[in-house]
This record gives sequence, structure tokens and C-alpha cells, in this order.
Amino acid sequence: MRLFLTTFMIMALTGLAMAGGWQAIQADYLSGKITADERVQYAMTLLTNPQNLPPQYQITEPMKDATAMVVEIMTDKGTINPALFNQYSMILARQTKQKHYYTPGGHFCIHYDTSGTHAVYQPTVDVNPADGVPDYVNRTGEYFDRAWAYECDTLGYDTPPGDGSNGGGTDIYDVYMHSYSGAYGVTWPESPSSQYPGRGNDYTSYIFVDPTYNGFGYTDRTLPMKVTSAHEFFHAVQFAYNSNAGTWFMENCSTWMEDVMWDSINDNYAYLSYFLQNTHLTMTTANGGFEYGAFLWPTYLSERFGMDIIKTIWEWTIPSSAYLAVMQVLDEYATGMENAFPEYATWNFLTGARNDGQHYIEGGSYSQVRIMRTHTTYPVTNNTSSYAPSALGCNYIMFTRGGRTGRLIFTFNGNNSGQWKIAVVKSITSNSHEFGTYATDTNGDGEIIIEDFTRFAAVTFIPCLFNGSSLNYTYSARIDTAAVGMADEPINLPTDFVLNGNYPNPFNGNTIVSFTAPAGFAGGAELTVYDQLGRKVNSRNISVVTGVNNVNIDAADWLDVSSGMYFYRIVVGEKKLTGRMTYLK
Repeated sequence: MRLFLTTFMIMALTGLAMAGGWQAIQADYLSGKITADERVQYAMTLLTNPQNLPPQYQITEPMKDATAMVVEIMTDKGTINPALFNQYSMILARQTKQKHYYTPGGHFCIHYDTSGTHAVYQPTVDVNPADGVPDYVNRTGEYFDRAWAYECDTLGYDTPPGDGSNGGGTDIYDVYMHSYSGAYGVTWPESPSSQYPGRGNDYTSYIFVDPTYNGFGYTDRTLPMKVTSAHEFFHAVQFAYNSNAGTWFMENCSTWMEDVMWDSINDNYAYLSYFLQNTHLTMTTANGGFEYGAFLWPTYLSERFGMDIIKTIWEWTIPSSAYLAVMQVLDEYATGMENAFPEYATWNFLTGARNDGQHYIEGGSYSQVRIMRTHTTYPVTNNTSSYAPSALGCNYIMFTRGGRTGRLIFTFNGNNSGQWKIAVVKSITSNSHEFGTYATDTNGDGEIIIEDFTRFAAVTFIPCLFNGSSLNYTYSARIDTAAVGMADEPINLPTDFVLNGNYPNPFNGNTIVSFTAPAGFAGGAELTVYDQLGRKVNSRNISVVTGVNNVNIDAADWLDVSSGMYFYRIVVGEKKLTGRMTYLK
């Protein structure tokens, strides 16, 4: 299992304390069992000698990151003995090493030891190449060179601000091969930078990586170094934009970047359960586990809208925060969070055995989301959530027929201070599904009817919350045998047109453009497809009915052009809905 320590602000680390560790230390501090100074002492021990912690704070797996720990302690600086706080703040100062190595790409200086506590793995092996530098240091340099080439040169991200004469060379990025008790890597934002005018939170930085990865469970020691270089260097890139953008999104993106660069390692899969078992938590959660498993958020964004959307979001963080930047960019993409989040929640259901091959590219290999409750008997009356969702959190409630026939009537009563939408997945088989998204009324209430429930092996409702904290709801369900065979009818429909997006995206055969029309509407619309330069590729008139409308776009019929990004626009009277799709020919 892999973990990362990434620093934030002047001395911030990103970190995960597993069972015990920081979570237990912080809980005891908040309950008054330990003092502020004792909390700092335990935190330092956690970073440097975790085996010396008291039994209640011991961890069974290496520490992933410690952002929450550092931020909490820095917030309480005034209550901590100044000398102790200074001792704590010096833990991740630059280290003096026995040797250094400038990488062939010209961007990095790797600092390392060949003897002593922090000696590198196989320090005497020097055959590939035989250049007086241990091969493991050569490989480390290669992986960081590759990270720079891909993240900055290929994807176009801004380069980390230069650090002047600090460390090795002039404006050469420094990587220290130095052990921090089971941490895979640390990226430390050192000083404010003026390299990019107009940015108030861009920082110079340097990186620590473990010199051996002894005890991390790897036979091939190059594997953890590969993902660490991708992960930590992307933090250095992030610090060029805004070092205070939001730890949750920093870790989402750095964990995503590991998989983008080193797809076959799949080390990030180990963290999926932290997210998929806790989808009720707010998307901005950074508790040392959730934010790493939530690499699915940038995965969804990049696979749904194209790789550039992540860079665009980081560009928007410069005057803002990651949360606001995501909102603004999704609005620019004519989707909005109100449509993207229920779609994201739907994608997260379609993993493992439920993967239909049309959503996450690697979805079949991901673990499955927690189903909050599965119902097989009816009626279901005024049940409540076991895990009340917070803003941009959701639950999954599954219904199976239990041998009955008829239509399923689902009634939802959400906390009226929240804004809700309900995504619906109707599973014909375990990996074949139909989809819908419905808005509740202004009181958070709604009713959805699944006609001919007999067609489906299961129907899963996904209540999605957009604001508030730990807002509960009640729901009921019954099977009505009086009418069978009509189309699904949501009784509470949106009061305006809502774009649901297109599935799959990217696509190479056909894709379904989905949108919802308000109650009482019946008529026509025009669907037009444009290329990236805004030139019209094709246009058709379509019929529109109340509720969910699905329009099939067959690439051979509609496009018949080269691969790339396309825009589609649905015009209904004065209303225009615009989306983006990627065609892979």
C-alpha cells in the first residue's frame, strides 16, 4: 500500500493516519485527554519515530499524509510552547546529503546518501549506466524527468517556480532522498514566488522521497518511486498556481496523475474504499483517506470533458479556490455542478461487476460503492438515511422486485433547507442499465414512478445534495400493480429544461444525449453538433416530451469526421442547452 506526505503552506504535509495515528491523537486532544503541547509531541513522533507512540496511537499501515494534522496544529500555534513549535516546524527543513546528481533533462538535482540511515537502495549497484551514480538514483532522476516532460511539456501546466540558489544549481528543482518513517514522499512549499506576476499564493518548493521503500510491500522498488514522482511533482506544479487552493483537490489530482502517467501500476486502487464507502461526505473532505480515493473526481472530469479541464480548473484557482474554480469551469462547459454531480454519482455506481463499459475506462477494475440499503419487501415507509449526506455528497438506495410485478413508486422528502437532485439507475442486468436524473421541488420533495418494474433486476435511487451539512431525508416506496407498461414518469419535474449530459463520453460508436423537459411541455427542438472551431457539422430536428429525453448520436451518421472534441447544442424556443463530447474514431 502506498502513501504520500505532501506539505501545505509554510509547513504543511498532506497525510493519512490510519486507525490510530493522528485521528486518535486529535480525538484525545479535542476531548481534553491531552494538552496542546502533548499533541505536538505525539505529532512529531508520528512523523519521525511512530514505533515509539503509545499503543492507542500506533498505526498498522504506513502514514499516507498529514495535512489535517499540520493545519490543526498551525491553527493553534498560539496555545503551543514556542520552542516546541519551532522544533516541530524544522522537521522538514532541507537536508544536507553526501552526494548529488543532476538529471539528464536538466531540471532536477537529486540529493542522496550512499551510507548511513538514509542511504539509497542498493547504493553500490552502478551498471545502468556505469557513471559513478547508484542505478536507483539514475532511475529516480529518469522518473522525475518524465514527470516534468509529461506534466509541463505535454499537458502544458506551468512549471514550478524557481528557487534561486537554494539547494543545487540555479532554479534547479531539488529532490531529497530522505526517509520520513513510512512516508512515500513530501512536497514542501518553501517561499512565496514572484515568477508569475499577479499570483498571490504561488510558492517555490522541494520534494522528499523515501530512499529505499523498505517495508512498503514492493519487490520492485522502482514502482513506488514511479508513482511518487508523478504524485509529488504534480504538487510542485499545483504550488505554481495556488498553494492554498484546497488540500482535497490537490490530493484528488495528484493521485489521479499517478494513474495518468503510470497506468499499469494501479496503486491508487488501494484508496478507493476510503471514498466509495463514504460518498455521503462532502466532496471537499480531506481526512487523510477520502481525498485520495476521490481521485475518481478528476478521472470523471477528464474522461467526461477531456484532459484540459483539469488544467483549466487549476488556472481558475489562481484568484480563487479549487471549490469555486470547479464550479466556474463547469458553468463554462455549459454543464454546471447541478448536472455534473448527479452524473458523477451515477458513474461511481457503475464500477466492478456493475461496469457497463461506457463510463470509467477502468471501471471494471474499481471496487464498488457502498449501497446504503437494499429493499426486497414492500411497502417501505418513512425510512431515513443511515449516512446523512453533506454538500456534494450522496447515498445509494437499491430496490429489487422480490418476485413482484407492477410499477415502483418512490417518494422522497428531503430536508427543505437543502437543494436536492435524484439520479436513478435502472439495471436490466448487473452491467446493463438505463439512467435518469430528477430534481425535487423547492421543499426537497419528489416522487418518481418506475413503470413496468418487472423489466429491471434492480432500481437504484441516488439522492444528491448540493448544499448544507449532514442533512437527512425520509423516503418511502411501494409497488403498484394497477398499471404496467407505461414510460417512467417523474411526478415532480424541473420547471425548466435540464441537460443531463451524454453517455458514454468519450465514445467511438454512438453516444446518448440526455435532457429533461419540464412538466407540460411537448413540441420540437433542434440538435446541432459543432466542431472545436464552431463550424456546424450536422443538425436535426427532434421531438421533445415531458420528462427525460434521450437522443442517439451515431458517429457514422452524425459526424463521419476525424476524432476530437465536439460541442452539441439543443435549442428549444429561447432555451439553449450546450454540452461537450469527445469522439474517438
